[in-house]
Amino acid sequence: VWNAFCNAFTKGMGLGAKQSATLLVLLPTLHLTAFSGLLCFFTSKLVNCTREDAVSATFCASQKTLAFGLPLISTLFEGNPNLAAYSAPIMLMHPTQLILGSILVPKLRQFI
Repeated sequence: VWNAFCNAFTKGMGLGAKQSATLLVLLPTLHLTAFSGLLCFFTSKLVNCTREDAVSATFCASQKTLAFGLPLISTLFEGNPNLAAYSAPIMLMHPTQLILGSILVPKLRQFI
């Protein structure tokens, strides 16, 4: 993961200002949508989780993208000159997940 971050920032992401702005707007929206969808799923009668289990399952399910996705992308596109551009969304998503997760903690604490 560290190697992919270093390579992306030393070689450049290959994204223009318009693409970066789009990602910075789109990624938080997608994450909040997925987060709320997962929370609804885990609290549904179909799964029958407690509220505590639902919150922890939602956080665990939404935080796996960087640890799993970045090595996968790096392996699949190894040697490709556009690897940094392919990795950019997932590398920007991880800090977004951390920030939004921190913001959501007080609300989820009230939910429990």
